[in-house]
Amino acid sequence: MTVRPGTPPSETSQTDAPGTRRRRPADRRRLIVDASAKAFSDGGYHAVRLEDIADAVGISAPALYRHFPNKYALFAETTAVLAQSLRSALDAVETGGDDELRSLLVAITAASFENRRKGGLYRWESRYLEPDDRAIVRDVVVHQHRRVRAAARRLRPGLGDADANLIAAAMTSVAASPTTHRASLPAREVTSLIPDAAMSLLDVDLPDPVEPVASGVHGLAPAAKREIILTEAINLFAARGFRDVTIEDIAHAADLPASGVYRHFPSKVAILEAAFWRATDRVTSAISDALANSTTPREAIVGMVHRYVRLTCSTTDLISVYETEIGHATPEARNALRNQQRITVEEWATWVSRERENLSITHARFLVHAALNVVTDLTRLRPQPSPERIEALSTRILLGENG
Repeated sequence: MTVRPGTPPSETSQTDAPGTRRRRPADRRRLIVDASAKAFSDGGYHAVRLEDIADAVGISAPALYRHFPNKYALFAETTAVLAQSLRSALDAVETGGDDELRSLLVAITAASFENRRKGGLYRWESRYLEPDDRAIVRDVVVHQHRRVRAAARRLRPGLGDADANLIAAAMTSVAASPTTHRASLPAREVTSLIPDAAMSLLDVDLPDPVEPVASGVHGLAPAAKREIILTEAINLFAARGFRDVTIEDIAHAADLPASGVYRHFPSKVAILEAAFWRATDRVTSAISDALANSTTPREAIVGMVHRYVRLTCSTTDLISVYETEIGHATPEARNALRNQQRITVEEWATWVSRERENLSITHARFLVHAALNVVTDLTRLRPQPSPERIEALSTRILLGENG
């Protein structure tokens, strides 16, 4: 039988040899879920079409619908499968004993590295889940945190509740950090380097907790119309998500007609990209300031961490929008922004490798991503930890035991 180019074998009666019919894969549902996890992670829930997933698997859209009635059903199962894989990795570690903490961190790191193409789904896209499905993910996250916290306390019994919770959150953030980037390193090295970095946080001397500053006064609002639009849009994107905010919503928040918004930005995507470049420019400026005030690699690292933590703590909405909504930017903007991210990471990694001469630049990149991930994750906690406590943890990751 002749098969047209591009026709999936599973959708035909193609034979491999006379009298032998090629059968469709027995694990087609798993293949669909796997392709979906990568697609949702890369492009975001709303941007992905079922036809794209069907193409990636090599089946027709009607064949996909025989397994899943709609996109949400596929999304919910994909998220649940990924969460369950993490739960299984954790449950494979025996409870109790001096090795439990490191074994847990190795398990989380290995699962994160294995699923790094899918990590965005678990990390950001679960906010689109309905309550019952979101509870599945939350139960795994809570279970993970409690196990890491309990294991840490067995090794350091004097940890108070606040310190134990913060250190456990930082440790799991380090272990999960391979899902946030695509730097290259053999798996065996990753599952040694990253758990070591996470374990080093166990004996960090954390500053005392600081009571959160009462909300209310946040300084003066900008007067320029373009800045007002950008500020209000960032607030709305952070609170409701890019897709659910309209130009009219932004105009109303800025006390302008919709036409007033269009005089400054041609589209909602243009506003989003302006916010991304605002975040990128601030990070670049923080690095430059740190280097200008340093005379050694160690001073540069401490200075960059200090400024980055302060920036992230004071602009949580802006950083959150950057992390969660970049899939809505144009491909050209995404490429440019990610290129700038690589330049930023390379700058940090260069100074880390100069300070720690026994550390390769490749290993340093992984530690930089881990430290930046800790800053992002901890600033999202409520109440937000003080900048000094976040700095202490992220600095240790970069400087090691001498941090």
